[in-house]
Amino acid sequence: MGILESLVERRIREAMARGEFDNLPGAGKPIPDLDRPEDELAWIKRWMKREGIDLSRELAELTPEQRTRLMHDLRGR
Repeated sequence: MGILESLVERRIREAMARGEFDNLPGAGKPIPDLDRPEDELAWIKRWMKREGIDLSRELAELTPEQRTRLMHDLRGR
C-alpha cells in the first residue's frame, strides 16, 4: 500500500471512529439505479441535469458526421 493510500485509509478509520459516517442521508436505503447498467457518459448527464445545462438545441443542429465525430471523441477512440 502506498503512502497516499495509507493516509486515506487512516483518515477513513479516524472518521469512522468519530462517527462521521453515522446517520448519513440515505443510510439503509437502496442506491438508486444500482441494478441498471450505466453508460459511460451517465455521470456527465447527471451533472448537466443538476447544473441545468441543456444542449439539445445545439446537438440537434449537428450534422450526422459531426455527431459521429463527437461520439468518437467522447469515447476516446
